[in-house]
Amino acid sequence: MTETQDPKLLWFNFLKIFTRALVQINLYKPDHPQVKQALDEGQALLAQIADSLGGGDFSVTIDADKLLINGQPLLTADKLPNSLKNLYSKFRLQTITFSAGADGSDLLALCQVQAQKGDAKAFLAEKGVTRVKLNEAVYAKVEAGAPQGAVTAPGREAGAAPSPSEQADLRMAERISAQNLETALVTVVSRATSDAAEQKRVMELLTSKLRKEIEESVGKALEAVRREKRKVENDMARTESVMTSIAEGVVVVDKEGKILMMNPQAEAMSGKPLAELSGKKIVDLSQIEHQVVSLAREIKPEATGVITKEVARSGPAEIADTVKKATAIIQNEEGKIVGAVSIPTDAAKLKQVEQLQQDFIATMTHELRSPLTSIKAALEIMAREAAGPHESARGVLNTAIRNTERLNSIITDILDFSKLQSGKMVFHQEGVPAGDIAREAADAMRAWADSKGVRLSVSVEPGVQHIYADKRRTVQVLINLVSNAIKFTPQGGSIEISADAGRESLANLTFFSVKDTGCGIKKEDQDKVFEKFVQVASGEKVGGTGLGLSITKAMVVMQGGRISLDSEPGRGTTFRVGMPVFKGQGEQQVFEQAPEAKAPEAKPWWKKLFGI
Repeated sequence: MTETQDPKLLWFNFLKIFTRALVQINLYKPDHPQVKQALDEGQALLAQIADSLGGGDFSVTIDADKLLINGQPLLTADKLPNSLKNLYSKFRLQTITFSAGADGSDLLALCQVQAQKGDAKAFLAEKGVTRVKLNEAVYAKVEAGAPQGAVTAPGREAGAAPSPSEQADLRMAERISAQNLETALVTVVSRATSDAAEQKRVMELLTSKLRKEIEESVGKALEAVRREKRKVENDMARTESVMTSIAEGVVVVDKEGKILMMNPQAEAMSGKPLAELSGKKIVDLSQIEHQVVSLAREIKPEATGVITKEVARSGPAEIADTVKKATAIIQNEEGKIVGAVSIPTDAAKLKQVEQLQQDFIATMTHELRSPLTSIKAALEIMAREAAGPHESARGVLNTAIRNTERLNSIITDILDFSKLQSGKMVFHQEGVPAGDIAREAADAMRAWADSKGVRLSVSVEPGVQHIYADKRRTVQVLINLVSNAIKFTPQGGSIEISADAGRESLANLTFFSVKDTGCGIKKEDQDKVFEKFVQVASGEKVGGTGLGLSITKAMVVMQGGRISLDSEPGRGTTFRVGMPVFKGQGEQQVFEQAPEAKAPEAKPWWKKLFGI
């Protein structure tokens, strides 16, 4: 240590090391590494303290409620570790003195004293310790007939007459004890000096110092009170903000619990206006409707006493239990409320309604498809027979046929979406030529493209590999993309379907591209096109369910593929679909997203995809 180091810091560090050694000697043997380390550090600190004292003794005294180092106050006794206080109290010690040269073996012997039942001094003498001295507390006797508070000085026999100086001290003590602070200071100062000017100067110094110390003490006390006040205010603000964030309605009551004000949300909950409820007790709300009211039993402002935590609750017990189980309070490590977690209390009913909705959609679409197929077939027969003079009737029939096809497409989308939602869509994957899928999709959509004046072409890269996919579903994927392109491509435009091999890290995929010269899609809308019930293209919307692209993406992903788009408003759109390359017969299998195949603890990916 440097010579400029604060001696008090050395004393503090030594007390910490000494206390640590006292604890560890009870846990480990003297040769344990941790014990040795503590003793070595203590020896080094004693040497530094001796140097700072010029080779003098180093004494540690516990006197009443203070710990003194060489007679100087360092700490209050209540801040001392129990292990150190126990050493002093067990052997009735007042002072432990360390002479210059005290080392680790002396500290070890001193620490071992605490385990002894006999005399502590005798134990140290047996160990040959001479550089650590123990001084027991001296209790002075009150002499018979002496004034209250007078004691016999240590070293003087009881009953011996006090010396003149001792008598003067006793009289001074009696005078000071009967005076107030200011008069007592004057008395002490007058005894220190007889010079009036000097007395005045000393009084001013003492008064100033006393005032300063009082102000500092009061300031520290006030700072602690301010911190506690701020802590309480913060806890209240945090709790209030959490509670207000989980409810919209606000009801204001007086100290007796009678309603004073309600906001519109609270009125809507109660089902009655404020004019009708004003003046009634809040606990009576539960009698108006099936509601639950929780209210602190003591709601009056209280600044002196401690209020009870008891809460009055009224309303149907089953509803109160449901509401309580639907909300969890979030606390920090100190137990303070910092948030809340809530779940829908009717979650089970919601799931039942969703299941009924899915069942209804599946049943309805199946029931609609059968008569629609018959209607379409009848219309086609009538259209073939409506020739010659019935050309106008044939045009009407063709319009009806197109509408039935459109309606059939909508029903197909709904059915596919229902299957995806229920996890029952089946994929029979096998090795399929990529060119066949591209050409089949183009053939299916060519008539519609020609009717709109849109050129539809197909290009297949030479040597492109077979894909591992469900042929019918993959053709449907391309048909959905081409159908979408035809909708948004104006007359005279073009659509190209192509198949090419993936490059580098994507060599395990074969890609299909559907490129159009339509209106394009804005950058901010491109992330939305695969969502359900969304139709966006440069701000325009067309007929349909808005399910086509979301179903397309689901079919691609469920077969192990990927889909992306590249578009710019006014310059068309290109959709890219990557499907796994077929590698051999060992890959042929049937994939089915059946309900029993789902892991109960994880949400299926297709639910995540559709946001359900």
